[in-house]
Formats: sequence, C-alpha cells, structure tokens
Amino acid sequence: MTAAFWLAAFLLLGAGGAQAEEPARFVDYVYVDANEGSASGGHVALRLGDRTFHFGYQDPGVLRIDRSESERFDRVYGMLENRNREISRLRVSSQTFDLLRSSFNERYLRETAEFALLEGLARDRQFFLDWREGSPGVALRGAGYFRTQGAGERARGGNAISRLRARVLRHHGEDFLARRISEARAELDALPSRAENPASSLAAPGQHPSRGYGLSAAATDARGRIEAFTVLRQGATLDPRAVVRLDSGDFAIDRRSHAWMAAFAQRLEGELADAAASSRPDSGFVLLVGMARLLALEETMRSGQLVVLDVFPFDSFRLSVAEVEARGGRLSEITPQVQAELQRVGEVVATNARVRESDYAALEAIVNRYAELTRAQATGADLRASPGRLLPERARRRQISFKERPADAVLERRVAELEALADTQSRRLDDAHHYNILTHNCASEIFAQIERAFAEEGASASEVSRARLGGHVPPGRGLEFIPFVAADTVQSHYELAGIEKIPSYRVQRVEEMASREGGFSRLRESNTLTSTVYAPNRLDSSFLFFTDDVFLLRPFFGVANIFYGLGAAVVGLPLAPFDHANLLVSGLRGVAFSVPELAFANIRKGSFFSVSNSDGTSAGGDVRLQGSSR
Repeated sequence: MTAAFWLAAFLLLGAGGAQAEEPARFVDYVYVDANEGSASGGHVALRLGDRTFHFGYQDPGVLRIDRSESERFDRVYGMLENRNREISRLRVSSQTFDLLRSSFNERYLRETAEFALLEGLARDRQFFLDWREGSPGVALRGAGYFRTQGAGERARGGNAISRLRARVLRHHGEDFLARRISEARAELDALPSRAENPASSLAAPGQHPSRGYGLSAAATDARGRIEAFTVLRQGATLDPRAVVRLDSGDFAIDRRSHAWMAAFAQRLEGELADAAASSRPDSGFVLLVGMARLLALEETMRSGQLVVLDVFPFDSFRLSVAEVEARGGRLSEITPQVQAELQRVGEVVATNARVRESDYAALEAIVNRYAELTRAQATGADLRASPGRLLPERARRRQISFKERPADAVLERRVAELEALADTQSRRLDDAHHYNILTHNCASEIFAQIERAFAEEGASASEVSRARLGGHVPPGRGLEFIPFVAADTVQSHYELAGIEKIPSYRVQRVEEMASREGGFSRLRESNTLTSTVYAPNRLDSSFLFFTDDVFLLRPFFGVANIFYGLGAAVVGLPLAPFDHANLLVSGLRGVAFSVPELAFANIRKGSFFSVSNSDGTSAGGDVRLQGSSR
C-alpha cells in the first residue's frame, strides 16, 4: 500500500475521532419523600455532579438556596432522616450541564454575598457602638490555639515555628516580620478616617453586593495579621485546652505515620512561608492555623500520641448523654463505628503518596468526633456536636486601640447610617427571597432557576429547555409547588435516561437482615419496641408500627399507632410540668401522623441520631440535630 493510502486513512480516522460523541453528563432531579419534622411534605433538589442544589426555609421567613456535597445530601436525607429518594436522571450535553451548574452556583454565591452583607452591617454597627464606649474588640480566628511565650520560654518547644521563622527571614529579609507588623499597624491607624467617609452603596436586587468589606472586617484582618506575625516573631506553644490527644491504643504512631507527617509538615512550612508574603487580607488567619498545625504535628512526632487541633466551633450544640439516648443515640454503638472510621481515614492518609490538606483536615475532624464520644462515654460530660464539616478556626477576642478616635458625633452618625443600611438590605432580602408555600418554595424555585439559566441564552427559555432537556416545565403553574407533583412533572415533561428509586436507610438495613436471617427479622423490625435498627428518637413522634414498607396492613397499623399515640399523650399529661410536655406533644403528634395511614398514605418513617455504613464505620460522622429544609 502506498504512503498516500496510509496518509488518507490517518486523516479520515483523525477526522472521525474529532467528531466522536462527547462524554455523557447527567442532571439528576432528586425527590425526597415525606417524613415528619421539616419538609414533612417532601423535598426536591437538583444534583449536578458532586454538588446538589436545593432551596429551604430559613428564619425570618425567607427561601435560601443551599449547595451541598452530594454525598452529604444523601447521608442527611436518606440516612439520618430516613427518607426514600427517587432520582429522575436526564442525559445532557456538557454545555447544558455546565450552563445549569454555573447558573445555580452563581445564584448560590450571590445569595451568600447578599446575606453576608447584612451580617457585615450588623458587625460594623456593633463595632462602632463598642468604639463609642471605648476600644472595640474583634474575634481573631485561629488565635485561640496559642499560648504566647515569654522571652525565657522560647527555648522550650515551638521548634516548628522557629524553623518557619528562619525560612521566612531567609527568603524575605531580616526585617520582614517587623515591616509586616508595621504595615498592618498603619492600616489599623488609617481606619478612623474611613469612619468619616463610609461606603454606603448596596447592590441592586439580583446583583452581587458592591459593598461587603466593612470597617470591622478590615480591622479584624489587620489585627489578625499583627497577631500572626507576632506569634511567628516571638514564638508560641499550643494552648493545651485547644488541642485533642489520642492515646497510642486508639491511634498508633508508627514509622509510616512519622514519614507522612514529616513530609506534610515540610510542605506546609513552605506554603506558610509563601503565605507570609501574601497580600490577602485574611493571611493572618491562614498563618495562625498553619502554625498551630505545625506545632500539633511536631508534638505528635515527639510524644508518640496523635495531637490535632480542636476543631469544634464555640457555638456547637451540646447534648447531655441522657439527651443523646433520648434521641435514639447509643454511645456504646456509635463510638466503635466512629473508631472504625478513624482507622479507615488513618489508613487512607498513611498510604497516600502525597497527603493533601483536605486529607489532614478529614483526620482532624474524625479524631475530634471520636475523642468527644470517648470523653462523654467515660465521664458523662456533655457531647459537642456540629452539623457539616469541622474546620479549625478557634478564635480569641482582642481589643483594638487606635491612635485617634472619631468624634462622638461621627460615631453616632455612623451607627445611624448602618442601621438604615441594614434595614434597607433586610427589606430587599425579604422582598427577593420571601418564602411562600404555594408560589416560592423548594419545588417551584428549581423550575424558576432552570428558566433563568436558559433565558440567559438569548432565545426563548421554553425553546432552549426543549432543545437541551427534551421538554419544558413553566415555573409557577399548576400544582408543581408540591414536591411529589413536581417530580411526576419532571418525569412526564423531560426526556429521561432513567429513574432510580433508593429506599430509606431503615428499609435497606431490614432488607440486608432479611437476606441473612430470614423472614423473622422483618417481624422483629416492624415495630419500635423490638427493632434492632431503630431506637426511639425524641425528635420523632410516638408510634408503634412502621408503615413505610407495608401497604395492605397500613390502615391496621395506623389504628394501632393512633391508640399508641393517645396512650403516650394520656401518660404525658400529668408529666407535662416535669418533662416540658415532651411526651404529651409526642403522643399528640403521633396521632396526627398516624391518621394518613388509615387512607393507605405514609408520612412518618422515624429518623436516626447517627448511622453507620455496611462495613461498620460511621457514615460521615454526622448526627441529626434538628430538621432539614422545606
């Protein structure tokens, strides 16, 4: 064959490859069915890869968009809240996927900025009120991890900070730290002039706020840099109250541990040396947390005990052991599950060729959760719990002194201006994001945001939707504000690649047991008295039989549940002065949620304080503290 033949074949194959179909992308419309508590009528969300967007009610009567990690969304709704999920999957082009994700993400970022602005105005107002009374104070994130050393203490410990200091001075000059402190001090001293000429513009509705970096934030960041560079220059040790220690029996420190910790500490030191020269306003916080982690790593390798920063926020929920048990939590079961998860995370970190900051943060978080559980189990102390990801930011309050103080009249005028700005922003947010169960709720707003995303294309949103999704659902019509109706509409109007039904956590566990133990396990797990999967939870109403996994027997179980709820209410009536009417209310709620069962409908499914994976590890370390979105 000639060279011309092979050249032609190569060009044809290359052209064919260039025109190959792009990889499939999927958009998942997630319907979460009913359960008592928040979102008792069901909930819906849009999953775009590893992020799930959904809308929920928040005080004072507004609808907010939330961007959750998809894995955590499933854990909260499908496991802790024990709900069935139905996923309608749409196959879309990469362009459509990116368009929707960008639109929902932009909405999330804009709303976050809008509400952050309102919070910032409140902080600014308090800052000026404090200034009027004397010296304003600010909370410096990361500063709470240190106990500052005196001159005679520098030789003891803190070698990690000494090495970082030497590296910074070597790269940036011997006077670098003094210069950085002077620069931050000069920024603070210039702030009083900003009190005379405040920036007072607010963004128009639907736009990003133009004002978001108020005077209190500027003062906090400048004071934070002074704190960080002072720690770096003078040295410091970790505050013993701000760290968590594990005995070697709970987490062994071996040669592998030393190897990855030394490598991670070396990289962290290099990153902090670069951060020291950063122009980021919040670089002080980054330096403080980084230096605290360096000290924790150093102490771990020196002592042979795992030492990490305490990452529970100061406003964490605090639950007594009795309250945990009343919510269905069994510390004797939860602790081994979290310990198994700790060992799993530790093994993942130890076998990583290059430990990332996110890997270390995951280890910090699970160590904190495990230590909290063992402490509560051993001493009976209250258990700290916090929803979502745990990250180090332990703060310490510092007063700020200025060379000059604005006149009282200026401070009074500034407080009045900030109150007016906050009132204006609050009204704008209420107008733009007010919650209405019929017209502006979790279901209606997903369709509305899809419409906005496609309207930005320039053509008719309905035409773009039909071209990209195979159909169109006009927002604000019919009964689509009801979650299950909205889910049915998605299935009938869009072109679907498939539908997946995922049972609730309890039903999955019962099915697993039945496959191993036989049918008797279903009888045992059918009621709250003998169930080994479910433990009565104070956040749930009083009921006897589960009805979510039965149909023909549902009305009969419903009658039994009504009488069970009435019995709880009767017993709870004389106990009301002593238990804050908890049992009485639980019984009455039990009756209310049992009535639909008489008509073959199910709402209540029970919920869980914590859950475990099939391998016995803790499912993410989350616990159910309250209800979810609506």
